[in-house]
Amino acid sequence: MPAISDEAVSAFTSALPIKVFVAVVIVTVAAMVISYMSPQHLMRSLIATIDDAEKTYLEAHSMCPLSAAETEKLYFLQFKVSTIVEETLHNSLTWQSALRDFLHGRAFILLRCIREIQMFETRIKILKESQLRSESNLIPRAIFLRRRGVGL
Repeated sequence: MPAISDEAVSAFTSALPIKVFVAVVIVTVAAMVISYMSPQHLMRSLIATIDDAEKTYLEAHSMCPLSAAETEKLYFLQFKVSTIVEETLHNSLTWQSALRDFLHGRAFILLRCIREIQMFETRIKILKESQLRSESNLIPRAIFLRRRGVGL
């Protein structure tokens, strides 16, 4: 049986915990990124984002009529979200198609759509604030009362 020197064993054991720790950290970070970027997780975020945008649109529409372009944009985004959700659900039926979907960049399609919806919602909020400001020029405290939900 070959003899192993104590120095070699000591050097190996002292270096092992750092390498194991680094490996565990790398695997944990990779698992978190894959979990966050999974189409199923992003699909839930996409649905929540479109729901928030619809609520913002309805709030703004109750304050002042919005242009037909804004209504058309909301309809387009709703249709796009519906299509993406359907495709994502269809591709999640088997693990092979889910993996293929992930590797073909479905996550980036979902992230781009989420960003489009957030930009739309921001435009609606800007229109809503503009309307509140124009009302506050007529009635000085209207903007604060409206935000608190108190009617005039």
